Amino acid sequence: MGCFVSKEDKGSRYAVGGETEDGGDAAPARSQSSSKSEAKTEPLVAKPKLDPKDFIYMKRTGEKLVKAPGTINGQQFVIDRCEDCEIYILDECDSLMIDDCVRCKIVVGPTTGSIFMRDCSDCTCVFMCRQYRCRDCKDIDTHLHVTTRPIIETSTNMRFGCWDFHYEGLEAQMRSAGISEWQNFWSHIYNFNPDDATWSLMPPERTALAALEPLPDFSELEGVAEALADGARPPLCVRTLGERDSAPKEGCLILVPACDAHMAREICDMAHAAKVSLVRTNRCQLTEAWAVSFLEAGGAAFHAELCKGKAVGLEFGGEGCADAMRGVASSGGFPMLENPDQYAEWRYMGVEG
Repeated sequence: MGCFVSKEDKGSRYAVGGETEDGGDAAPARSQSSSKSEAKTEPLVAKPKLDPKDFIYMKRTGEKLVKAPGTINGQQFVIDRCEDCEIYILDECDSLMIDDCVRCKIVVGPTTGSIFMRDCSDCTCVFMCRQYRCRDCKDIDTHLHVTTRPIIETSTNMRFGCWDFHYEGLEAQMRSAGISEWQNFWSHIYNFNPDDATWSLMPPERTALAALEPLPDFSELEGVAEALADGARPPLCVRTLGERDSAPKEGCLILVPACDAHMAREICDMAHAAKVSLVRTNRCQLTEAWAVSFLEAGGAAFHAELCKGKAVGLEFGGEGCADAMRGVASSGGFPMLENPDQYAEWRYMGVEG
């Protein structure tokens, strides 16, 4: 993973697919054996040569920079020693390193590996990735969608919120990266240095758009500010309350099988209309033995469909939430559990990746 690369390993940091560290073409591996059939194989088609400079923003000051969809195509990317910049990486990345940046706004789309941030300060970030890690950072606000537990190390005044941003092409990029809108552990922070590092959650009403405004005048962001104005919910991902000390004590969990996953959004819409808070979501594979025991303990009937593909779980909270959502779950034929202590095990299934 990118987060374990040493900061001094410049060559590997800037290498891109299909090239060696010095920019030359990588030599193909030679087989130890050959046969007559090899002579009949189709000739190899050379991959387009990639320029490492297209995958780095380095030593930029006061600039507005964008990588549009289709310009990175799953390669690694580096942001290094930028100051007072607005940087939008609106494409799928393999991994991303951010070093020594100050007073920057940085938006990064679906990243199949890790986003690793080091020695940065006074930045506003909007990230979507499989793994997030920061080290030796301070005063960073991050609106995050991450499918494993976020990690902070020797960092101070780190503030986190739920990803609620959007742009054209995001859905296709998420599908390609294998990132689900229903699996986001943004508030489940792991602190390597609890005595030295501090972190907190932003107020739930604080949105990514408010942190980024005014948006740069990029064609790729056309219509985004209008679509997300006044705290509007994003069209794809969902905004959750997260793990707060003030989180509601009353709660309920509705499980939706993969075949009905499209109904999860409708359930969230009905909860929003009823002023019921969405606290957490998760999407994970359930075994039949586990699901039978789990549901029976919660007083709900087992549904075999829950074990066919990854089930979506929606946890709601707030006074009267169970009464408000019971009819919704029943009308869809979805099991609902009403004891948070009993269903707590579900919350972090799959969090280790």
